[in-house]
Amino acid sequence: MSSRVRKMSKTDKNQAKFQLNHRKLSGPAGDGAEPGSERGPDMPSGEEQDLRQILVAMQHSLTRIDGKIDSLSYRMDRMTECLDKHAERLDQSERWVSAVEPRQTQLATRHVKLNKELNYLHLKVDDLEARSRRNNLRIVGVAECTAIDNMEGFIEHLLVQLLRRTTFSDLFVVERVHRSLATCPPPRPIIARLLNYRDHDAALRRTRELKT
Repeated sequence: MSSRVRKMSKTDKNQAKFQLNHRKLSGPAGDGAEPGSERGPDMPSGEEQDLRQILVAMQHSLTRIDGKIDSLSYRMDRMTECLDKHAERLDQSERWVSAVEPRQTQLATRHVKLNKELNYLHLKVDDLEARSRRNNLRIVGVAECTAIDNMEGFIEHLLVQLLRRTTFSDLFVVERVHRSLATCPPPRPIIARLLNYRDHDAALRRTRELKT
């Protein structure tokens, strides 16, 4: 508002100067005499009228400029308020970022640690899965007949008949047996888990010998 007051005072000074020049040019007419009743010693009345018209036009222009200055001052005040609000919001955002940044660092460190643990668990699961399948035999071509009460004993007897009893050790035991869950035409393969891995390797070796 102080800048506006300074601008208004300059405008008033300019208007006062123009009015003073106007009175000097008008002569006695400014004191109640009719305009143009007396002429200056060196200036025709036509030129006086032209100057008066110019002065009047300049006064109107100053009035319009003054109004535009008021409008600009109002807009500048609005812009200043808007900038103050944005500055306040920016300060709040900076404070929020400063508060969140340490927590973000902690979360990033924890994320890296959890990723390492997850990778380790994946490797562990893969290893356990491979170990659990290490003693498995896949037997194909066995008809899906009626349910057998002792499926493990049936597979033991079948393997001894196909591969000979001498192929296996004295500890030969079929631990678990189940049909494959894959969607394929019957008969579905049989998955048999042997208790002793030596019997598993011997069965595979004997199967390759019979194929040759």
